[in-house]
Amino acid sequence: MKQRFVPALIIVLAMSGFFSGASVAADSSPAVPKKAATTPESGKTVAKDVPKPGGWSRFELLSSTDRAVFKETMAGLTGVGYEPLAVRKQAVEGVNYEFFCNARAVYPGTDWHPAMVMIYKPLKGNAVIKKISKIDVR
Repeated sequence: MKQRFVPALIIVLAMSGFFSGASVAADSSPAVPKKAATTPESGKTVAKDVPKPGGWSRFELLSSTDRAVFKETMAGLTGVGYEPLAVRKQAVEGVNYEFFCNARAVYPGTDWHPAMVMIYKPLKGNAVIKKISKIDVR
């Protein structure tokens, strides 16, 4: 039976603030408001939805750049096929990507299951897989 995890994707997007307009940082700091704000120190207006430096963005649908990074990085991986559905990013010395995916073993009769794939893309050089986690939906 081929099962997709769109309901799980909707839950992930909702938890990340995709629908509510708030962002969730990895360090559990307060969410950045959606409206532009003026900083008291400089009096400058800060753009909407700008996470703190080092903070994670909200989960969002993949851009063509996100798809290219995923495809290039996962090209040599065998045994399990991954279909990315959403991504969140963290700006560091490069970019950390966390992809929410459908995954399944590449032999006949296997079921899909949700998984998270963490990829690091340095400023210079090739992206590398940092971690792949199967999400238990029981």
